[in-house]
Formats: sequence, structure tokens, C-alpha cells
Amino acid sequence: MIPSLTPVAQLEVFIARPLVIGAAEAGIREVIPITGGSVDGPLLQGTVLPGGADWCLTRPDGIAEVWARYTIQTNEGHLVSIINSGFAHPNGDGSYGGRTIPRFEVATGPLDWLCRSVFVGTLLAHASGDRVNLAFFRVD
Repeated sequence: MIPSLTPVAQLEVFIARPLVIGAAEAGIREVIPITGGSVDGPLLQGTVLPGGADWCLTRPDGIAEVWARYTIQTNEGHLVSIINSGFAHPNGDGSYGGRTIPRFEVATGPLDWLCRSVFVGTLLAHASGDRVNLAFFRVD
């Protein structure tokens, strides 16, 4: 059986200047603070809360290993914790594009389907360095 994808939400995540930890054996480690944003989609709408970050590792081959943790608040007031990991590659114009695997943590209730599903995501980190656009899809 071939899986299909159901659109869940698009996120615009605003970020601050990276805190550059520096070069390590595996690459350059940065912590990129998340300052806010928006969530809009057919299955999830709300706000990205400030306070999360992406602990990004840019490898010597130019590939960025993404590991971000942040929280959204839905329009109904529910809090959703997200761990989003994956890979991004340089697009040649200063931006990065890639794919992620978002995982969700929520309280028991109307959004607990987020904890029982598999998701994939797309990522576009803009060359301006001030925001990242994500799209999340449920694998059905």
C-alpha cells in the first residue's frame, strides 16, 4: 500500500541571530533562537511561542543537521510541543531547503492524534536569516 500525505499546517517561524558555538569535529554548531511565528493550516492553527531553538550542526559537506524544539499555542489555547529534526542543504542563494520529521507532544484531548501519527515536513530557511518556513504533512 502506498502512503499518501495530508496537509496539516504551514508555519512561519521567526528566528534571531545564531549563537555560534563554533567548529567541532562534526561541524559548526549553532543555537538559533526561535522568537515567534504563526501556524496556519487545515488541521492546526495558532502561534509559535518564543523560547524554542534549533541546535543546528552544519557539517563539512555543507549539509545542516536540524534539531529544533519549540512550542505552539493553538487558536483554542492548547499547547503543542514540537521536536523537528532533519536535514537541509544550501540552495546556492544563501537559503537552505530540506526535509524534516516533526514529532509532537500534547495533552490527552482533541489534539492527541498528533501523538499517534507519522509526519514529514519541508523546510525553507531564508537567506535573510530572519525566518524559516515549514510545511507539515501527516503520512496516511
